Amino acid sequence: MPEVYDHPEYYEIAFSWRDIPAEVDLFEGCFNQYSKIRVKSVLEIGCGNSPHMEELISRGYTYHGFDLSDKMLEYSRQKLGKIGGKANLFRANMVDFKVESKVDFAFIMLGSLFATSTTDLNSHFESVAEALNKGGLYLLDWCVQFEPPWETRGGSSWEMERNGIKVKTIVTWKPVNLARQTFEENIVLDVDDHGKKITVSGKNIHRAIYPQEFKCYIGNHKKFEFVGWWNNWNLDKPLDFAGKIDRPIIIIRRI
Repeated sequence: MPEVYDHPEYYEIAFSWRDIPAEVDLFEGCFNQYSKIRVKSVLEIGCGNSPHMEELISRGYTYHGFDLSDKMLEYSRQKLGKIGGKANLFRANMVDFKVESKVDFAFIMLGSLFATSTTDLNSHFESVAEALNKGGLYLLDWCVQFEPPWETRGGSSWEMERNGIKVKTIVTWKPVNLARQTFEENIVLDVDDHGKKITVSGKNIHRAIYPQEFKCYIGNHKKFEFVGWWNNWNLDKPLDFAGKIDRPIIIIRRI
């Protein structure tokens, strides 16, 4: 387990640039337009510090989230204890998991689909299909490689600050095996915690998924159908008409 996930507070600060209420607004827009069932329960795959949990609970949804990191889960449980509401947090591997009761909507954020092979991907989508009620949606954020990330020279970096803690994040990528479509993602957090300097890092291997490959895969899947894909979290900006692609989202529906 990469050590970056052993520091939930720093990780949360690093990715706090997101507008969580606006993202949940988009979820609800998807529910209204594309779900064939009423959404009461949601499942976050690879939930980490569960950034959407509080907002979803405040809007009346039952939140389910799972992760492999015990420290991330404990951090999320502490947050849940402060806000209350209905939630179920548990440890599981996204490649092969089961839920106690089916949900109406599932989502995975920030390219966190940690599958390293085609076999892993098949198992993942089968697990999601078994977790979703028919007519429910699965939203994937930045999980398909429209632009190979390793072609981003110098990677990506940004700085965030909260409560006097400063975190500089650097993410880089490099190909591992082109025939197997695998690449390595490296995350480094340089932390200044009130004068205390800490560096934590993490490395993950991903099996790249390319856009037309994904459409073909879902088009031939017996339990999912393709709904659409959009640019930069905007349902008014379908990817088919995008010049520059940034943080694409994809929605598929359980058949």
